[in-house]
Amino acid sequence: MPMGCCAQVWGRLSISFGRKWIMITGISLFELGSLIAGVSRSMNMFIGGRAIQGIGGSCIQSVVMIITTEITTIDKKPIVFSCLSLTFVVASVIGPIIGGSFGTYATWRWCFYLNLCCGAIIFPFFVFSYRPKPPTGTFKDKLKTVDFFDNFLLIASCILVLLALSFGQTGTTWRSASVISCFTLSGILFISFGIYNSYSKYPALPTNIITNPNIFTSFMVFTLNASTFMVLVQFLSVYFQNIIGYDSLHTGLSLIACAVSTSITAIINGILMTKFGHIKIFCLCSGFLLPISVGLMVLLGTHKNTGFSIGFQILLGVSCGLNFQGPMMGALIHAPKEPGSSILTTAWMNFGRNMGAAFFSELAGAIYTGSLKAGIKDIQNEIDEDEYPIGEIITRTDLIQQLNNHDKELVLGKVLRSVHNVFWLGLGISIAALVFTVFMSGKKMPKQSEETKESESEESQVEQV
Repeated sequence: MPMGCCAQVWGRLSISFGRKWIMITGISLFELGSLIAGVSRSMNMFIGGRAIQGIGGSCIQSVVMIITTEITTIDKKPIVFSCLSLTFVVASVIGPIIGGSFGTYATWRWCFYLNLCCGAIIFPFFVFSYRPKPPTGTFKDKLKTVDFFDNFLLIASCILVLLALSFGQTGTTWRSASVISCFTLSGILFISFGIYNSYSKYPALPTNIITNPNIFTSFMVFTLNASTFMVLVQFLSVYFQNIIGYDSLHTGLSLIACAVSTSITAIINGILMTKFGHIKIFCLCSGFLLPISVGLMVLLGTHKNTGFSIGFQILLGVSCGLNFQGPMMGALIHAPKEPGSSILTTAWMNFGRNMGAAFFSELAGAIYTGSLKAGIKDIQNEIDEDEYPIGEIITRTDLIQQLNNHDKELVLGKVLRSVHNVFWLGLGISIAALVFTVFMSGKKMPKQSEETKESESEESQVEQV
């Protein structure tokens, strides 16, 4: 939740206090959260540590993209964005492998201790290697350039809608007071944010950015493409673990085909985009391939088919890799010329990616849980509950592999149907991404000389803010 909800605020803070100090803050929060989660002795302490991690992680993701936008010329941006996308893909796919290895051969706490080790190397390297001009003005003056109430309304509305989706997946029913209250309050706060934001002197979401049709279409493509990828990777993991019966380590290994194909395609796409300057054509190729790759996923069955799973993942990786940097480039070349607009546009795009992934992951989880509960209820009378009660099977799907063959086939069929329902959601998201891709601007990337003059002008203006 914090990863998605807090991404936008860092753009404005980085303008006011400088990218370097905000990045230092983000790294510090992430490391603090990792430490708390790693040494946690209770679930509440663990959740608190993870929440702090999420806040720091959202800062790191946003500010890394912002710094990259500032320090690279237009002809290098596609390649650099491709490299940043690789870290996103590798973390999503390789993470379960590392985590599974720690869980199997050491302790889960090393999943968080590893972050501390990496931070000890990265932190001093960043501090001494990145030396931008510090922003002018006193600390009090800088605080005045951030509308904290505006950001609070945005963050609170996002958190409440995600909480509502999360509550609906647990024992709480969708008609319960907690779920309805969260949805209602989220709507009220979001409407209040929309009104307040339009009159704010330093809005969290500048209207000249979010109402720009070219930026908006790129934003939607970026958000929906990333959301499709995250939902598919998440529930391919569920498929391999709950249906095929893999442990977390082998589940991660089974997703390598997706990671490799995505990485290679993203790099090639960055090179081609740099060479020819076209953006939309690659996004369109991705837009047409993505629904096909997602639709093919419903052919996966209860028995392992290595050829299908690898082939479908490669197609998914190619389609997503073609679209990782295109929408970001499409938004940046249409960013307004006002001071800090490129920074806020970058933060807006990252907010969409993180929030979209969080929202659709929660929605996918709700669909999966609801479908599984309904499916298990249909076959309840056909299952022997003497060994494992049906309610325990729903909450602990690892027990499925211990059922007798008859019960196992019945339950696996319902689990597979629930996973397929999530794939249908992914298909809908990918089709929506295709629709927005059609309406993206066909403008090519400007020449390096033109972009350099504009970036130098904006940089000098931002330093004066």
